Amino acid sequence: MSLRHFLHLLRILCAAGLLWWVMHRLRLEEIVAFPWSSVDLRWLLLAFALGGLSLLGWAGRWWWFLRVYDVRAGFGDLLRLTLFADFFNLYFLGPLGADGVRLLGLTRHFPERRGTIVGSLLLDHLGGLFGGVALYWVFSRSGALPSGIVAVADKAVVMVATVCFLGLGVILEPVLQRMIARLPGLRRISAWMSPMFAGAFRQPWAASGFVVSVLSTACAFAAFWAAARSIGVPVSLPRMLGLMPAVDLVASLPVSVSGLGVRENLIVEWLGSQPDCGPVRALAASLLGFAAIGIWGLIGGLWMLVWNSGIRPHPKSIM
Repeated sequence: MSLRHFLHLLRILCAAGLLWWVMHRLRLEEIVAFPWSSVDLRWLLLAFALGGLSLLGWAGRWWWFLRVYDVRAGFGDLLRLTLFADFFNLYFLGPLGADGVRLLGLTRHFPERRGTIVGSLLLDHLGGLFGGVALYWVFSRSGALPSGIVAVADKAVVMVATVCFLGLGVILEPVLQRMIARLPGLRRISAWMSPMFAGAFRQPWAASGFVVSVLSTACAFAAFWAAARSIGVPVSLPRMLGLMPAVDLVASLPVSVSGLGVRENLIVEWLGSQPDCGPVRALAASLLGFAAIGIWGLIGGLWMLVWNSGIRPHPKSIM
C-alpha cells in the first residue's frame, strides 16, 4: 500500500471514529427517538436550495478567477466540473480529489494553460478562505461561540488572513514577483511558480471573485441554518454565520473525509449547548446541513455518468 492510499485510509478511519465518538457522547435512546417525522419540509427544501446556490457560487468564483488569467471558459462547463469535483470529494474515496477533477477537466479545453489553471485553483482556495474570514469578522460577536473560543479563533483568523494576503501578493502582483525572483534562495521556486503568476493585475476580475466567494460561502453556511430550523432549532441566521466559519476552518484540516466527524463534534459542542437546541438536534442539524450540500455532489456524479465524453473544445483563450 502506497503512502497516499495509507493516508486516505487513515482519514476514512478517523471520520468513522469521530462519528462514533459524537454518537457515543449522546444517549442512544434519544437518537433513536428523534422525531424525524416532524421535520419541516419547507425549511429543509430551503436548505437544499441554499446548498445549490453555494455550488453555483463556487463555479462563478472560479469563472472570475480564470478571467484573471484571461482563460475564457464557459460557465456551464465550469458548473459541470464543479459538480463533478464535489461528487469526487464527497463520495469517491480515491486518490483523485476535487482539484484534480477540475484541473484534468479544464486542461482538456486549454492544454497549453495548465499552469494558469493551477493558479486559478490556488486563487479559488484563497477566495474560499477570504469568504470565511469575512463572515467571521462580521458575525463572530453574535454569541454563537464561547468567549474563550473567540479569543483563539481571532488569532487563527489573523494567521489565515495573512496567508491570504501574502498568497494574493505572490500570485497577482508583478512587483512582488520580481522581488522574489531576485532573491537567490527563492529564485528557483519563483521560476517553478511563474506559470501561476497572473502577470498584469486584473483587479475587477479578482475583486468580483472575492465578492462571489463571500456570497457563496454565506449560502453554504445558511444551508446549515435552514437545516437547523427544519428540526425546530430557533437559531438565528447571524448566529449561524458566526458559528460556521470556525467550524468550517477546523473541519477543513486534512484529518477526516470532507470534515465528517470533526464538524459534527464541533456543532454538537457549540450549538448543542445553546438554549432550545440540545446535542441530538445539533447533530441532526449538522448531518442535514451536510446533506443539503452533498446532494448536489450526488447530482454531479449522476450527470457525469450520462454526460457525452465528446466535449467540444472552447475557443482558445487570449494569451
